[in-house]
Amino acid sequence: MGNRAMKDGETKFASSRDAVLAYQIGRKLAALPDGTEPVPVRFGAADEETVEIPAQALRLLREILDQMARGNTVALAPVPAELTTRQAADLLQVSRTFLVRLLDEGQIPCRKVGSHRRVRTEDILAYRRATESHRRDALDELTAQDQKLGLQ
Repeated sequence: MGNRAMKDGETKFASSRDAVLAYQIGRKLAALPDGTEPVPVRFGAADEETVEIPAQALRLLREILDQMARGNTVALAPVPAELTTRQAADLLQVSRTFLVRLLDEGQIPCRKVGSHRRVRTEDILAYRRATESHRRDALDELTAQDQKLGLQ
């Protein structure tokens, strides 16, 4: 990227040199503790200031470097802390009507802003993870039944 900032929608493909550097740095970052506390990191010469990187940013940086090391292009998009029902439904890949039913049933928490519902992104992602886990478990059970009955 050099010293210029990338514009919205601009794609920067990693060179093979970038992939090697990403791999090397990624290995060093992998050795750092993976917790919830900020991690102190020193940039530049020995007399440079040490800065703390939030644990979540460090995990994201590790993922970016891992993908670059594999030669993949990485795109970042900010996700708001709260979503409208339309945005939340799109994220879950369900209809807005179905999402509103989940909210009304209390399966996903929400809050009202006037007559509009707002849903925390964190809650939508947790619901999606739980749903995907349930689907995987059900599929595993069906596969086991198929094998037991000799249908596979």
